[in-house]
Amino acid sequence: MMAGAGALAAAVAAGAVWALKPVPKHYPPTPYDDLLARLDDRDWAAKFGAAAQKALPDYRPQAAASRLHGLMGNGTLRTAALRDAGAGRVVEVNGWLVPESAALMAALAKSVEPRAVPGKV
Repeated sequence: MMAGAGALAAAVAAGAVWALKPVPKHYPPTPYDDLLARLDDRDWAAKFGAAAQKALPDYRPQAAASRLHGLMGNGTLRTAALRDAGAGRVVEVNGWLVPESAALMAALAKSVEPRAVPGKV
């Protein structure tokens, strides 16, 4: 019974550590850090951003950042995405209708994703 309680305590502690995320990820500096800092999961956004870039006509990072500043102001991505959806500003990405601000943010995250260097681990 004590072993079970110990295992339960260890699982609870591990869950608490994961939930608190005590060690934040660090990324190389970019010209768009003021926007990218508003992402909860930049890595996931970059993965989705590959598809978003293809769906955005004439995508350019600087233009996307400028548009995002206009859509978001000092607010959150969530607020901007809700406004976009309400106003019908959506982009079709792989068959999904995505708020414009979410698609632009994901595409921007992909644009600055660190590139793997051949021969390096």
